[in-house]
Amino acid sequence: MPLIRQEEIYPAAQYPWAQAVEMVASGAVARHDIVLVNTVAATGSVIPKALAAKADVAAAHAGIMMVAAGAAADGEKFLAVPWVVVTGASSDVPTGSLVYLSAAVAGAFTKTKPAAVDDAVVPVGIVLVQSATVGVVMLKPGGMTVDGFKKVGTAAVASGTGGVSVALGANFINGRAVAAWSEDPGGDQSLFVAIDGSGNMVIKPTASISGDKNCTYVAYSSLL
Repeated sequence: MPLIRQEEIYPAAQYPWAQAVEMVASGAVARHDIVLVNTVAATGSVIPKALAAKADVAAAHAGIMMVAAGAAADGEKFLAVPWVVVTGASSDVPTGSLVYLSAAVAGAFTKTKPAAVDDAVVPVGIVLVQSATVGVVMLKPGGMTVDGFKKVGTAAVASGTGGVSVALGANFINGRAVAAWSEDPGGDQSLFVAIDGSGNMVIKPTASISGDKNCTYVAYSSLL
């Protein structure tokens, strides 16, 4: 049996091959796709299956996510790793900026935070080199957020106690939300905030306010 000395063990660079997991593709998977483990390959099997993750599909962004180290057709095997350094990326945003799971293209990441109804905001990596064509991004989809998927925004609350309803989408049904005034509402005012069974967030002041006021909210998905 060969002897491996400590000085002969080198740290991972672009791919942590020692942490690679063999998977079976549920649908086509491209190299560097962000994938979500969703089942096993066959009855009695311990080989997981994974599909390309997508931020606007509830069943395709909640759970264990990794990065495909190679491409595979539906039903083929591939290796997935917990993180990877992607070169030649489009990352024309400042170094240190977050990138997010795409709601438009399954498996992809985006520089722009998803904002449409039903989109979950899922940080999956960080920009290491800013460039439109030769950027470098480190993807680590399983280690970027610990408090669930969230959507942050600002809503206008009308004068009086009527409040406002914000459509967050199906991914946030029965989730949790908090809101705070982003401008002085006048007096000691507080807010009631709740997400209903349709994914609508109700923001309502507990007492009358004078004039329309803005508040900033954070909505947490119920999926985690």
